[in-house]
Amino acid sequence: MARNKTAARDLRDKANKQQTLVEGALILTVGIALVKIIGALFKIPLGNIIGESGMGYYYSAYNLYLPFYTLAVAGFPVALARQVAENITLGRYKDVKKINTIVQRIFLITGSISFIAMVAVGFFLTTSSSSIFDSNAIYAILAMSPSVLFCCLMSGYRGYYEGMRNMIPTAASQVIEAVGKLVIGLVTAIAVVKIGEHKFLSEFSSAGGLAGAGTRSVMVYGRECRSLDEALNASYPYAAACALLGITLGSALSLAYLMYRYKRYGSGISEEQLASSPEPRATRDIVKAFLLIGIPIALGVLAQNLTQLIDSLTIQGQIKSLGAANMRSIYGTAMSGVTDEGIPNFLWGVYNYGITLYNLVPYLTQGFAVGAIPALAAAWVAKDREKVREGANSVLKLGVLLAFPAGCGIFALAPEILQLLYPGTSAAEICPPMLRVLGIMAMFGAMAAPVNSMLQAVGKQMTPVKLMVIGAVIKLILNYVLVGTESINIKGAPYGSLVFYIFTVVGGLYVLCRTTKISLDIMSTFIKPFIASALCGLAAWGTCQVLYLFTDSRIVTFVAIAVAVVVYIIALFALKAVSKADVLSLPKGEKMAKILEKRGLIV
Repeated sequence: MARNKTAARDLRDKANKQQTLVEGALILTVGIALVKIIGALFKIPLGNIIGESGMGYYYSAYNLYLPFYTLAVAGFPVALARQVAENITLGRYKDVKKINTIVQRIFLITGSISFIAMVAVGFFLTTSSSSIFDSNAIYAILAMSPSVLFCCLMSGYRGYYEGMRNMIPTAASQVIEAVGKLVIGLVTAIAVVKIGEHKFLSEFSSAGGLAGAGTRSVMVYGRECRSLDEALNASYPYAAACALLGITLGSALSLAYLMYRYKRYGSGISEEQLASSPEPRATRDIVKAFLLIGIPIALGVLAQNLTQLIDSLTIQGQIKSLGAANMRSIYGTAMSGVTDEGIPNFLWGVYNYGITLYNLVPYLTQGFAVGAIPALAAAWVAKDREKVREGANSVLKLGVLLAFPAGCGIFALAPEILQLLYPGTSAAEICPPMLRVLGIMAMFGAMAAPVNSMLQAVGKQMTPVKLMVIGAVIKLILNYVLVGTESINIKGAPYGSLVFYIFTVVGGLYVLCRTTKISLDIMSTFIKPFIASALCGLAAWGTCQVLYLFTDSRIVTFVAIAVAVVVYIIALFALKAVSKADVLSLPKGEKMAKILEKRGLIV
């Protein structure tokens, strides 16, 4: 019996093992990288399946979802992680248990309210006399809305584990969520489109084939269709809804995993730790401290996500004001088969093909953002300024080493990437100029989450809020001016976001350094990686230009990327952009450092 108890305790201890800042950040980064790969496997084929109009419905619903998700989820898990980390550092284990119990109830309430509110607002935006979204977007909104509740409950568990410096449950649950989305969402979306296509083709075949198109109609998903294009367009609202339903069910599966794990392995706090802990604070004090941390953070993330909502609410309206005839004169056959009323949604969908690719870069640094909070908060509470400085430089540099080459690569290969992933689509024809701007934006956007998280960790929760509100106002003005200019139209959409991220990241770094009295290694952290990344992008572009003299095969893009990676790695070591301390901060870093030192690559 005693042996069984010991084995069970050892299993719980192993499952709840803490990680260092860099280890935790890397675990989350690997998890997020897997999630983004799965997400790419979801969104890239989805774009080819449901087309530009379908992606317009998809992102109308998704961007409406983000503010509700943010209010219900974004700030509170961070607040929970911070409070758990601080109380663990102070040995107040009873506070940790009590905080977790109280916060789970708060998550249930906020998630339920946000779910109901999203449904109500969705109906208003799609069915009222002053509707902004296409009326067909309501199906996608209804499919997406329950995930607010599931994600809220799920984030309570994630925040607790992150505060305990155990990033494995978060990473595992993210992968489960993404796999559920991929399998359920993509399969059902394909099925909806294929069913609509089959119904149209089979009924026309029975009447002598497609030669009768235009003179006879077939009802597809309640819409009268006279051509295959019309039948496919009738399928897209429901296919987009099924894709988003996959996200909802994926979040439900992820929640089930976290609930099981917590029940199976416990809280990670031993009976001995509880016995040695002082009595917990009053519930009122815990809730007050939790809200004081969580609400400013939620408002900051909300301001950031409002930029996407601003895009949803302004871009389609500004495109509509330019007139369908003017847009057709600019884009010509790229919009064939699109109705005049559907042009704003169509171009909105085109822009979001670029956003899908852009999002892959900032998500790579999310792990560093989440992983930075507990360790930096603990160092700040302990008044260890040197650890704060080391942690800040480490998080920023690891993020830069990933984000800068990715952004430069997107800028250099924008047309090639779009043709590779979306061959023959209107998006591949219209989107390249926008994707180039998004590549530049990715380098700043990827830094936003780590910078904001570090500000939150040192008690400056309101700084990101203030910076983002100002940035959002600037973005709103630029959206109206640029997108509302006929010669620029949809191609002006990314510039407002670019200015937004430059302003918030630079401003955030200034406040962080001033507050903590630390100095950042600008040359090593930013300038050298940027030079290496610029050489990487130039190598990719040059490789394409040379190979195009011999072939226009898609293999050119893969070769260019491979050459760029090699050039980037060589440039990093040639510029001494990677130090021994950087390598030692990684898991198994000592072995790597010895190998690199022998070859004279680091000092």
